[in-house]
Amino acid sequence: MSIKHRIGFASVLALTLAACGSNDLTDDAGTVIAPPPGADAAVTVPVADSGAPATDTTPVVADPYVWVVIQDTEQKACTTNGPGADVDAVAKLAANGTPIGWGMNATYKKNPGGYACENADCNGKNCKYAANSTTFTLSELVVRTEGPADAQVNETTSDVGYFSLNAGTLQLQIGNLSGAGAAQELKSGDWIAVYEVDQSYIDSGAAALTCVCAPEHYTVTLQNASGSKELKLKPALYNPSNTACTLTADATEGCGSTTFAVP
Repeated sequence: MSIKHRIGFASVLALTLAACGSNDLTDDAGTVIAPPPGADAAVTVPVADSGAPATDTTPVVADPYVWVVIQDTEQKACTTNGPGADVDAVAKLAANGTPIGWGMNATYKKNPGGYACENADCNGKNCKYAANSTTFTLSELVVRTEGPADAQVNETTSDVGYFSLNAGTLQLQIGNLSGAGAAQELKSGDWIAVYEVDQSYIDSGAAALTCVCAPEHYTVTLQNASGSKELKLKPALYNPSNTACTLTADATEGCGSTTFAVP
């Protein structure tokens, strides 16, 4: 993917944030309840035998969100060789739209419900860029979603840099600007950008003009390390190249390359 593509997406987000002022997106499921004014992390409890208060110094165990989970929700269509949402990269963005971390430690789970396309149904009898590819191994495809956005859709040679989810689920963490290092915590006020191969890739020159590059749908959820806590995100911005995508107040899915707000 060209630098032009990435900067264009960030610039649109920066303008949107400037207009909004701040990230105040909240809903009933994601409302953060602040402690009462003056509350302290240490809790004072009475001690019956001494008559003097004692301080409970038990540390509060932090349980931050550290996983980004992308579930393909695109309507089943097996006429291509890359069924489902085509994920190039995932980033954590600064308030001005600049990436401050890229995806790493990616894993994939197939959909157990039988909604995935079979090779016999895909173009050329090969879902080439999906988990059941006969050309690439699953590990070769999953790792494509790590690190900075770099997908390229070619006219005659094999495409590079993206993975077609084919009704499955992609899970990854956010590392540094190389997509490595320690996993970043994901907290209220953060922005998560999913780069999905769409019309903006044609506009930037990262996809051949013959590419259909339709924006496809998926949901994004954050999870803690154990997976026992999750937070579903709402889309805040669709890439303007995707005129088929309309962002509404009750939208729950990404449509092509999308930025999500963490409430």
